Amino acid sequence: MRGALSSVRVLDLTHAMAGPMCTMFLAGMGAEVLKIEPPWGEMTRFFPPLVKGVSPFFAYLDRCKKGITLNLKKEEAVKIFKELVKRSDVVVENFSAGVMDRLGLGYDVLSGVNPRIVFVSITGFGQTGPYSTRLSFDPIAQAVSGFMTLTGQETDSPGCPVQVAEAIGDSVPAMQAVIGILAALYNRQFTGRGQRIDLAQVDSLVSIFPSIAFWTMAGITFRDALNKFQVGPSGLFQAKDGYVAVTAPEGDIQDRLLKVMGEKSFEMPKFKEWVQSRGVDEVVKLLVEARIPVGQVLDLSRVISDPHVQAREMVVEVDCPGVGKVKMPGFSIRFSETPGALNEPHPTLGQHNEEVFTKLLGYNKGDLARLKQEQVI
Repeated sequence: MRGALSSVRVLDLTHAMAGPMCTMFLAGMGAEVLKIEPPWGEMTRFFPPLVKGVSPFFAYLDRCKKGITLNLKKEEAVKIFKELVKRSDVVVENFSAGVMDRLGLGYDVLSGVNPRIVFVSITGFGQTGPYSTRLSFDPIAQAVSGFMTLTGQETDSPGCPVQVAEAIGDSVPAMQAVIGILAALYNRQFTGRGQRIDLAQVDSLVSIFPSIAFWTMAGITFRDALNKFQVGPSGLFQAKDGYVAVTAPEGDIQDRLLKVMGEKSFEMPKFKEWVQSRGVDEVVKLLVEARIPVGQVLDLSRVISDPHVQAREMVVEVDCPGVGKVKMPGFSIRFSETPGALNEPHPTLGQHNEEVFTKLLGYNKGDLARLKQEQVI
């Protein structure tokens, strides 16, 4: 079935997480994503632990892509890349600022090759500003953006900020890059021209902070405001056999909670006692029946087997090369006419060289043998 982006070709020069996650979602919506790696493979292929030689990180991030190799330090590879740009819609790269220009593949050059190209650069600090030349990974972005200071403190190290798990400093810019690409492709329909998108990890994180508005206007953080002004439970509470998350602000929701508890007014100690005296399943059942927002805190094994997660097809089976069938996160955006999917495996290194270079660029097998011998591909 045709995907929403089936007419779009993406040249993916990215590595690590933010870039590959962006292009993974584009592939999930049907775009033809050409994963371009150096002949020795990009860094994420080797992220441990390797399972039968395969990194779970790479297997997750690079599904549904076609894999080709190009050594962009070779002059002929640069020429080949420009030929691909003529036939493509989007270029996504997350090298350090200035690298693409030094390779002779900056936006000014590529927009001359193809004025319709959408050129996306994902970096830690952006293409301008005093920190633009600094290197960055997720923890750096979390630190400099202030994100770590908003998530509490380590229990065994008072005063030490907490790093958010699952690399939010990569996933947020990845999603914002997708938004930017879609907007640029839409705009191109009217102007006939592509454009450059400069997206920074730190910018992306700062942009999603309501705390900045709270801080500049009221001198408190968003969490402070919740704690101070929302009278009622909001957060994690310990039951007999685990934890539940509950949010019951004043009003109808809290009135229903009081009815379940058999109380006339809300007092936090009484609510905690009420939860602690029951098992997780009972707390969830009673609150769900009363239409009070509640959820059990699940570990990964429970998430994978959860009936709702399964019903929503948010865990899919992928036939991973060299490993076999493994479970991966599914595609989260529900389209009624152009369903997305992420159930195709990642490419092996250079798997689609012959297909892409012969069918798209007109090379023959002899040409490919020479390019490989000369370490161009």
